[in-house]
Amino acid sequence: MTQVHTPPVQRAAGRSPFWRLVAVELRKLVGTRSDKLVLAFAPVFLVGLMLLFTLTQTNLASAGKQIGPLLIVVQLGLLLVFATVIKLVAGEWQYKSVQPTLLVQPSRMRYFLAQGTVLGAVWLVCTLVTFILFPLLIKSTADGLHHNYLLGMRLGWVLGVTMLATALVLLTALIISLLVPNTGGSLTVFFIVVPILMVARMALPEVFGLIYPLEAAWHLAGLGTGWAQTISSLVLWLSLLGFALFRLQRRDAG
Repeated sequence: MTQVHTPPVQRAAGRSPFWRLVAVELRKLVGTRSDKLVLAFAPVFLVGLMLLFTLTQTNLASAGKQIGPLLIVVQLGLLLVFATVIKLVAGEWQYKSVQPTLLVQPSRMRYFLAQGTVLGAVWLVCTLVTFILFPLLIKSTADGLHHNYLLGMRLGWVLGVTMLATALVLLTALIISLLVPNTGGSLTVFFIVVPILMVARMALPEVFGLIYPLEAAWHLAGLGTGWAQTISSLVLWLSLLGFALFRLQRRDAG
């Protein structure tokens, strides 16, 4: 029986299965020893930040006071996880390692969707870990202060705030890494500018809430400044995402 061999050109022209693209992007996420070390240390960093921002609270008399630390924990406690995301997205363009992927699979939108699927998995894991640990710690502190634990009867709301806040921080990291295709530059913006925006938003929420990427999550938590700030923030960051995807389609991979 004669074995039929597919010509190399025909194999190259064929579309790689989407699951294979996702598997490749997943391997890239933990592709280096430093990536593995960062991801291994990320849970320790997250739990440490949770302990810092929950067990040190002195006023948990309302549901808003109890869920407020969650928003800070999500933005700061997941920095190491999102640093690997930035390295995955921005680093490929900086070091031109995106070339083999685009040679095998030329569609940049499929390439982005494969990365998006991996980021979705990262978002899900981060959301679940935060949602499981944070209520336990804040309940312990509330009990120690002899305050009623008010989040237990609103777990759906807590889950929604956690999901939205984590998604918005991840979206911010993705947008920055797409607009600044340089690992060092992207990490600098994400680690410095975004936390500064958080501090500025706490000082002048009516002003900086207009551009703060997590404003919608604060609004859902009942701690927002108003609809104007929430809508302005969403329009701004979604517009930046659209512009980043536009740039992605036209970026030189050579």
